[in-house]
Amino acid sequence: MPRKIIVFGASGMLGSALDSELKTHGHTVIAPDFPGIDIRDAQKIADYVKANHPDAIVNCAGFTQVDRCETEQELAFELNGRALENIAESANRAGCVVFHISSDYIFSGSKPGEYLEEDSPGPLSVYGKSKLLGEENVKNGAKRFCIIRTSWLFGPGGENFVTKLLKKSREFEGELKVVSDERGRPTYSRDLAQIIRLALEKELRGIYHFCNRGVVSWFEYAGEIFEIMGEHRKLVPVSAREYGLLAQRPGNSALGTRKIEKDLGLKIRHHREALTEYISLLELAREK
Repeated sequence: MPRKIIVFGASGMLGSALDSELKTHGHTVIAPDFPGIDIRDAQKIADYVKANHPDAIVNCAGFTQVDRCETEQELAFELNGRALENIAESANRAGCVVFHISSDYIFSGSKPGEYLEEDSPGPLSVYGKSKLLGEENVKNGAKRFCIIRTSWLFGPGGENFVTKLLKKSREFEGELKVVSDERGRPTYSRDLAQIIRLALEKELRGIYHFCNRGVVSWFEYAGEIFEIMGEHRKLVPVSAREYGLLAQRPGNSALGTRKIEKDLGLKIRHHREALTEYISLLELAREK
């Protein structure tokens, strides 16, 4: 059955993929642009939701620049955390469900295996702590909700590890240093958009994980990118400490996805297949 869905953050990488996915499958998408509708403004959110009578709200908005969150902590907690109170309250008044996109960075990274939905969080960074606050505000505030945690997002319409690596490769001819002691599962924005649509249509509730298959380090991931492109670059593995990023990241943030595969009755494809598709799109764009 077609649904009317408000998507906050529809201009971002995931939001734009979701906008296209939902419309392609017959749903009506209402996509306010920031700063026209600021999710930190409780009254504006309440008025906007009331005026549009949605069946669901999907929140893809947030402050995702992990290192900037360390220096702009108040903004991080407002956008990633407290704003979810506004969305939850507005959804309750409208009688609709909230879908919220969260992060692998809510975990500490100390677990040797993949993190499950019921594992205890322990964020190391301001970004992770602010995303955890957002989850808590959805769980405690929304009468009906679905939280989908994801990781290492890449895809069209936004800056990501792939585009940053290729930009650095074009600008520097020498060896490239890449972090080798952080591991996770990359996620293609178009695959996640499909999962969100299916979760909406099948009315999933609670907490789920989604990312593409295959656990890699950033160093291994970089090697895959150049291999797919048929390029050879000298990559040098370094520790996160040596690399010197401001925010501390979890050493292992791989998310287990058996629950969502079981409840949606699907098998998730490997990130390498999705990465190959994305790189083909990048190469086509460069040729135009």
